[in-house]
Amino acid sequence: MCRILIFGGTTEGRLLSEYCHQQKKKVWVSVATGYGKMVLPESPYLFVHETPMNEEEMEGFIRRNKITLVFDATHPYAAVVSKNIASSCEKTGTRRIRVIRESLTSVEDLGAGDHVVWVDSVEEAVKYLEEETGNILVTTGSKELVRFTRLDSFEERVYARVLPTVGVISACEEIGIKGKRLIGMQGPFSQELNEAMIRQYDIRYLVTKEAGSAGGFQEKINATEACQIKAVVVGRPVVESGMTLTEAKEFLSEYEAEEEEEDDKKSPSEAFGIRNVSLIGIGMGGPEQMTGQAVKALKESQVVFGAERMLKSIGDLIPGVNLIPWYLSHDILPWLNEHKEYKKIAILYSGDTGFYSGAKKMIEAFQTETKENQYEIEVLPGISSVSYLCARLSTGWEDARLISLHGRDGDVARELLKFHKVFALLDGTNTVNQVCGRLIEEGFGHVSLSVGERLSYPDERITTGTPETLKDGSFDVLSAIWIER
Repeated sequence: MCRILIFGGTTEGRLLSEYCHQQKKKVWVSVATGYGKMVLPESPYLFVHETPMNEEEMEGFIRRNKITLVFDATHPYAAVVSKNIASSCEKTGTRRIRVIRESLTSVEDLGAGDHVVWVDSVEEAVKYLEEETGNILVTTGSKELVRFTRLDSFEERVYARVLPTVGVISACEEIGIKGKRLIGMQGPFSQELNEAMIRQYDIRYLVTKEAGSAGGFQEKINATEACQIKAVVVGRPVVESGMTLTEAKEFLSEYEAEEEEEDDKKSPSEAFGIRNVSLIGIGMGGPEQMTGQAVKALKESQVVFGAERMLKSIGDLIPGVNLIPWYLSHDILPWLNEHKEYKKIAILYSGDTGFYSGAKKMIEAFQTETKENQYEIEVLPGISSVSYLCARLSTGWEDARLISLHGRDGDVARELLKFHKVFALLDGTNTVNQVCGRLIEEGFGHVSLSVGERLSYPDERITTGTPETLKDGSFDVLSAIWIER
């Protein structure tokens, strides 16, 4: 089972995750960026959550996934994140282990200390540099880089070494650090490479944080000494207690070995049990279009599938839940078979699950699964576009003909010959203008026609007229129409 969570994004987090991969031990790994995920090995034993979480989201994630052990392997300077992790673990009664980075602050470690200037914060480093001249290489990361733009002629003096991601590079360029003064590279770096950069850019001051051996700190200090320049070092904000990386690996090995022994005694179906799948109709828009039962099922889910626009509409409702933008069975089922630790699954559908919905095919796909992969399917309907539009028009639809021209062939005029009321879903081919033209051709130019656009959204629009008055109008391609004669 997957009951261990590593908060990573650091060298320690990566190495601890790699250890779990090597030992075939299942763990969750939480990273704040796509880059943090990219440096992790592709592994069936690592389940990655790649978006940052606040304290509330951490707490919800721990509860939903029944986490029993958390490793905080975040950066030594990520004090707020560590505080949130500690608080969420305390609230959930979950054991937390801080993975600490060994400090290198002794005189022996730093060599001759004349070339090292110690400061308490980045702000203090900037104040020190305001009184100095010469080029500066900043290696403290991109988040606090804007502080260095206070320096006179920073566009000419400041060189920044940052992670080579599009978001980071763009953020640096926005504050005025760009071109050859922006060095996108992933560390840690050797002493020789540090020396080469110092000489290449005629650096007089290298700004770094005391981040221990894993951050390449010693190599920076040695390079500044060899090049006879100053190292401006931001000291650690707090003195932490916890386990070293080696100690964390030893603890993890013993801790998970007990869990695996219990799981080994069970058959696959016993170990993972019946898995609950909720097929949820979310109506036309956001959470307000869903039933209370559907909202409850979503909040209990561990993973949610659906079209990207649907996932965005309900994302705030379920912070911390794994959201995957797939909606076809040939994508979803293989993924679920590889990730059997997910027991609470939700798949989203627009409108109602019983009205021209993909839910029917999904049910059939799950029913073909083998006995080993046991699924319990629950269908939770949403508010359909026909019931919503008719409610807005203050009319009933029990005697209407309901059709969909969304990706289908059909003839509204032919249906109107048989029925007094017709509701239809349209698309980019079967548009309002095309339907109006067809109705006029068949002598229905003066029937009542209502067009619903962006139903339930803030910019919803419902227009009522006749095919003659609406034939030249501009309407959304995914409109719904209601016709009465």
